[in-house]
Amino acid sequence: MKFIMANHYKPNGVPVLSAAEIDYHAERIAEEIQPEHFCGQVDATDLQLLLGYLDGWHYSGRYLSKSGTLLGLASFSGGELIVTDEGRRVQAVKEVPPNTIMVDRALYYPEFEPIFRFTFAHECGHALLHRRFCRDPENMKAYSEQGRERFLPDTEKSLEVHDEHRLKNDYDWLEWQANTFASAVLMPGKLVLQAAELVKKTCTSEMQYMNQLNAAIADVFKVSMTAAFYRMKALGIADDDWTRLKSGMIIHTE
Repeated sequence: MKFIMANHYKPNGVPVLSAAEIDYHAERIAEEIQPEHFCGQVDATDLQLLLGYLDGWHYSGRYLSKSGTLLGLASFSGGELIVTDEGRRVQAVKEVPPNTIMVDRALYYPEFEPIFRFTFAHECGHALLHRRFCRDPENMKAYSEQGRERFLPDTEKSLEVHDEHRLKNDYDWLEWQANTFASAVLMPGKLVLQAAELVKKTCTSEMQYMNQLNAAIADVFKVSMTAAFYRMKALGIADDDWTRLKSGMIIHTE
């Protein structure tokens, strides 16, 4: 397996990585698995090829929680996991093998494809970045929710950790790193910047440019408009004066 290796780790195994370092490695992975995308044939990252890059990791889809709030899991050592049926009523124990990524089956519907893709890539980020942390049972016990001591559980809240300046604990850092990886491997910086140049030529105002680019990134890379906007922020296309409203419109707030 080709792990992204940090130069420094905290004593508990949390890697010390900057956004630029994660971005660099994620783009190299995207280019390695689909070099044609970097030669003019831009398309969304193939999740099967991304999983194959992890070499030895598996994927399994289940309904993961009765509430529907648990979107994904990453398991390094495997173990018993309580899953549920499609109606979220009947629970059962599922034996999960080591090195398994799981995404809730409710995200299989076409309208949830952007969330599925980001959740899947987020779990791949855990698999690549957090081996040292996750091999320690005490870390996993402290990190886990609802007794899932052998798994990294991810909810919608986990996928919303974007601002590294607001990170308070190791949990936040792990989620931020996984989100940063997911964003970069699904929307490689080089390809997004190329798209930005093309879109800008067709726009007559900065606001039109921001909104059209946001829509183009979401469409081409099959991500949500929100994820596309955060990627625009991360790449410096949109600075702090640009805000995305609940309506979806991007406006300048200065």
